[in-house]
Amino acid sequence: MPLVRRFDTARLRPIDPGRVSARTCARTEALVAACRLGSGPGNTHWATPGGPVRLEMPFGCYAIDDAEIARRAALQLDGTWRMRDASTAGRLAIRAGALRADVAWWRALRPADAWDAGEAVDADSLGGFEPRRTTLVVVTFAADEKLARALASLERRAAGWRRAVRVLLVGAPAGWARHLGI
Repeated sequence: MPLVRRFDTARLRPIDPGRVSARTCARTEALVAACRLGSGPGNTHWATPGGPVRLEMPFGCYAIDDAEIARRAALQLDGTWRMRDASTAGRLAIRAGALRADVAWWRALRPADAWDAGEAVDADSLGGFEPRRTTLVVVTFAADEKLARALASLERRAAGWRRAVRVLLVGAPAGWARHLGI
C-alpha cells in the first residue's frame, strides 16, 4: 500500500463534525465497540509483509436507527476529536502515528489506530470501494436494488482486503443488515 494513498473522496464524504450535537453518548460507545469487534488483528508475520492478513471479520453490515449516532461513531473512530483537541505538534504526531500504523504489517491493530470513516456518496460508487485502512461507511440514502448489489459486492471482495470494513445502514428496512440493538 503506497504511503501517498488518500481517503477515497470519490466514494466517501468525510463526516462534518457540525452535524452532531455531542461527541459521544452511551449508544455511540456501544456502536464503536461493536464496530471494532472482529476488525483485527489485521497483521501478518513480521517476515512476510505481503502475506495474508489475519482479520476475524473482514466485513460487517449493521442497521442503526439514528444517523447522529452513526456520525458520532465515525468521528470517534477516524480520530477527528483527537485531532481537534491536539496542538499543532500533537496533530502532526497523530498523523505520523497513523502512517506508521499503516505500514507496520507485523503489528496488530490497536484501539487508538485511526480508521477511515465517511458517508457513502451513492450505491454505484460504494460497490467499487477498496479500503486503505479499517473503515466505517455510513449509508444514509434509501435502500434499493443498487445498494443491495453494492453491499453484496463488498461482502464478496472482503476476504481479499488487508483491512476490515463496517457499513452502517441508517434507517434500513428489516432484513437489510444485522440489527445491533444499540
